[in-house]
Amino acid sequence: MGSKDDILYYIDQVLGGNINAYTSIVDRHKNKAYNLAYRICCNHEEAEEIAQDAFLKAYRSLAAFKRQSSFSTWLYRIVYNTAVSHLRLKKTELLSLEDFPADATDFMGTGISEEEAEAEYRKSLINFAFLKISEEERSLITLHYYEDMSTAEISEVTGISKSNIKVKLFRARQKMLQIIENSEKKRIIRYEYSEGIQK
Repeated sequence: MGSKDDILYYIDQVLGGNINAYTSIVDRHKNKAYNLAYRICCNHEEAEEIAQDAFLKAYRSLAAFKRQSSFSTWLYRIVYNTAVSHLRLKKTELLSLEDFPADATDFMGTGISEEEAEAEYRKSLINFAFLKISEEERSLITLHYYEDMSTAEISEVTGISKSNIKVKLFRARQKMLQIIENSEKKRIIRYEYSEGIQK
């Protein structure tokens, strides 16, 4: 994403009237901004729209950047707030447990082993559980586990206290675990039912 000094140089260029320098700032942060937006809204087109909107807001507010924190943290706050506002205006329908694939066999295909199919199933199960928690919980999980941010940095981005972030992260993990366990129970029931029919 470039060094802090690089970013400050480009910020000074933009504030000095060189609008083209903002392209360099966007290029260094667009992937991270998009990934955060996507993990909150879980929609590619909406994530692109949110990231673009956030960059526009950041451009308009660039003079307000205090430089006390890193630019990426400041930008994350804008992306986060933009994504949350977007979802409040448009509540998206999430998948129900009934929509989830019943077994790892659904991932079986040419050239894929049973172990690989099981691994794909596990990965999709975690992603499914991630979809079922709230947008706030998804953002906290993303910032902490995917972006490796400290609770202090996450607090700066979200405005949530450090102690509350720890509680919310714990609850989000517990929710995901419960969703995974419930889905696994459904998987076992389906398997036993199909075995009973075949006997």
